[in-house]
Amino acid sequence: MKRVFAADIKPDDTVDDIFRVVDHRLAPYRDEAKGHYLLLTLADRTGHIDARLWEGATDAAGWLNPGDAAHVSGRATLYQDRIRLRVESIEPADDNEVDLNLLLAMPGREAGEALAFLNEAAGRIASQPLRWLVESFYGDTDFVTALTQAPPNRPGAALRNMVNLLELAAPLLAPDSDLDSDLLHAAILLHEAGLSVALTQPKGGRAVAWLGVAPLTDQLVSERLAQAPDFPSDLAIDLRHCLLVAAGAVKARSREAAVLVQLKALQDVLNK
Repeated sequence: MKRVFAADIKPDDTVDDIFRVVDHRLAPYRDEAKGHYLLLTLADRTGHIDARLWEGATDAAGWLNPGDAAHVSGRATLYQDRIRLRVESIEPADDNEVDLNLLLAMPGREAGEALAFLNEAAGRIASQPLRWLVESFYGDTDFVTALTQAPPNRPGAALRNMVNLLELAAPLLAPDSDLDSDLLHAAILLHEAGLSVALTQPKGGRAVAWLGVAPLTDQLVSERLAQAPDFPSDLAIDLRHCLLVAAGAVKARSREAAVLVQLKALQDVLNK
């Protein structure tokens, strides 16, 4: 049971609770001979709080990853009119301590509108096997909740990226397109699915950081495909290829995969 939320922490409060690690990095002491301390951003469903770990920073940085749930103990202070937590200890949270409903922010209006847009796009997929696959993800409450908060260090960015990609790809997604518009639709809607692992599985943040989004996406999609033995094998390979190419894991061998790479590159330029 969570005892204190980030938004309720006041100066001088003693904190001993579970938080989600949004971001962390080592920073040198002014006297560099003393080593490093750890800058942290912690969060739950009510908001964020800055934190500092002065002792054991290097060890903690070795196992912490964005998205991890951690058991944090310390005392709150007021610094430049902002609450900051002086962390005395931080440890991986036990699985039975973690309730994601308490650690993830509730989806806001922007997330709701984005999800409605993405679900509408899924409904336009004419291929029954591909539409079933995409809708099996977007009908999964845990997946959707995680997607609205992904990636952990930039909650909501995954949703915005997919909406932007669909808008950029609109001229190529018409039924009379020379491309397989259903395949491209599905690839855009699923290519960041692996980010959800950071927020839905124990040690998920470490998995994303160490293994990468593309292999995790491929794993999630393969697990869903195993539930549909009649799914066309060539179509499964085409889709998985697009998803791996999107993250630069393999070289594009289909037009749809190559187009997805170019769309992502264009999006990166427009976002600068």
